[in-house]
Amino acid sequence: MRYNAPVKKNRASLYVRLSRQASDTNLSLDGMTADLRELCQREGLTEVALHIDDGLSGGYRDRPAFADWIADARTGRADVLLTWHVDRLTREGLNVAAQLLDVVEGKDPATGRQISRPVRLLDVKGLDSDHGEAFRLRFVLQAEIARAERERMRERSQAAHRRLAQAGRYRGGFTPYGYKAVPAPDGKGQTLAIEQREAQAIRECVDRVLSGQTLGRVSRWLNDQGYTPRRTAEWSRRGLLHVLTGDAILGRVSRGGKPVRDAEGEILAPFPAIVTEAESAALKAACNPAGARKTPMGRQPSRLLSGLLTCFSCGSTLIVVRRNGRTAAYRCMSRNTGKTCAAAVSVGAKVIEEHVSARYLKTLGHMRRMREHVITEGINELAAVDAEIADVMAQVATRATPALFERLTALQSQREELDGKAPEQRREIVDTGLTIAQWWEDAHIDDRRDALAEAFGLLEVSPGKPGSRIFDPARLRINWTEGGDDHELVERLGEQFSETNV
Repeated sequence: MRYNAPVKKNRASLYVRLSRQASDTNLSLDGMTADLRELCQREGLTEVALHIDDGLSGGYRDRPAFADWIADARTGRADVLLTWHVDRLTREGLNVAAQLLDVVEGKDPATGRQISRPVRLLDVKGLDSDHGEAFRLRFVLQAEIARAERERMRERSQAAHRRLAQAGRYRGGFTPYGYKAVPAPDGKGQTLAIEQREAQAIRECVDRVLSGQTLGRVSRWLNDQGYTPRRTAEWSRRGLLHVLTGDAILGRVSRGGKPVRDAEGEILAPFPAIVTEAESAALKAACNPAGARKTPMGRQPSRLLSGLLTCFSCGSTLIVVRRNGRTAAYRCMSRNTGKTCAAAVSVGAKVIEEHVSARYLKTLGHMRRMREHVITEGINELAAVDAEIADVMAQVATRATPALFERLTALQSQREELDGKAPEQRREIVDTGLTIAQWWEDAHIDDRRDALAEAFGLLEVSPGKPGSRIFDPARLRINWTEGGDDHELVERLGEQFSETNV
């Protein structure tokens, strides 16, 4: 059934959009709004609504203000739709132009039947839907011109990005963690250089993650050591994952989450790398953000000796509890879980932590602190395949022969096979240049706990005297991992690690 239109009124709904493209720098929301209101006065219209999309691209149609503006026509709130120019409405060309024509003519986009009162569409450049066929031709043509201009702007931006990257230029904006902006050597613009303290932190994170530590634990270490991320107050697993699996620490330039390539298809890396390609591949395999996690999330131990102390009677691990809701203690909880324990023990957390730490440092504190360093290798073949793919793609761009396409397909299959193989890793022990005592002073609780777990094979707690508030060292039975008592251990380890005066 045809819609019977009532008497036409002069209610106008205004729409303004300002994007962040360079070509819009000569426009302003206030200026466009003023132009529309002046047009209202000239046409004798009454403004009933003003809809503004600030900073949104015309390449998408799900803009909130744009949808509300269209709804004003569909619901009968407005009789006239005003916009500054067609390119403020859309940069999708015919796709959206057809939808807007349905709105102007009051037609159902699915059936073509008239379902609402037709409205008038005006812009400040002289476009007027009352002009009949001339309007339709002009409207569609301008929409396509806007779409083409958007594509040219995108191409120019991408080309400029590639040129800057090839010249080693930094475009500005957010500086990746581990880098700092410095003047380019030729004096033209800026480039990126390694920020040594942050790069050192990244290197440490690489070793920790590849050694099996969780992202949560490494994040806690970063926060404890005073390394501050760029955009947040402290490190999180997500933020650390973004840095370690991103392209920036390889010295590469990214756009839209993908590395920028040159005209030959090779990835641009104009800045100094903090990690190697092999290490990057190993990090992505360890963190594996797109698939099954290879390392657990990792809860933070509540205390230094969490999971290390056992009950002399039943052998259960002591659990951290709060005495009277205040003082922390380690306690055997076997009876609470229905197990049998002849004499469930409990000991104050602070006193036994201080005792174990002092015993550890007295015995080993003067020795060198050694650490494990993971060396990742084995992707030279992958790099060679990438280089050949880039070469074939460059040839395809000039002469697309069946032989080249066949070769490209084979190379891509080969790359997928190599990409699925984990890089080779070997581990070596390196000297930190510190004694264990010096390292202990600034070490994070997680690292201290690991050191104790590695040193002690058994920390068994016996019951104390009733009513005694003083810790009796005789309550703690210690077995070193290396075996023997403290003096025997020092003599044996002395054959492996020399003392240092650093």
